[in-house]
Amino acid sequence: MTVEYEEDAETKTVELTVAGKVTREDYDRIVDRMQGFIDTQGTVKLIEVIESLDGFAPSVIWPGIKFDFKNLRHISHVAVVSDIGWIGPVAKAAGALVSTKLRTYDLDDLDAAREWIASE
Repeated sequence: MTVEYEEDAETKTVELTVAGKVTREDYDRIVDRMQGFIDTQGTVKLIEVIESLDGFAPSVIWPGIKFDFKNLRHISHVAVVSDIGWIGPVAKAAGALVSTKLRTYDLDDLDAAREWIASE
């Protein structure tokens, strides 16, 4: 499995773990669950753990952009956790353009990312 999905209603948090290439099957398996969680919770927090990233299937890009535009205002906090060198700067640049609170962490600091998300 390339993408793992977990949600915690108590902290209103979704945690996604990516390892490899994100396929259309991954996207389809997760998008309705995440939309339902957002619809139920109103505002959610997101932890993105990127262990490795071999890209995205082209068929995921446009639906993913539409999902983000629709739901970004419902995501209050994002913790991006990765040891991939370019992920942090790209996440911070994107975070500067939105009102969502965003922090980046190394994989060794996953517990700190979870603590930050839970405390906010």
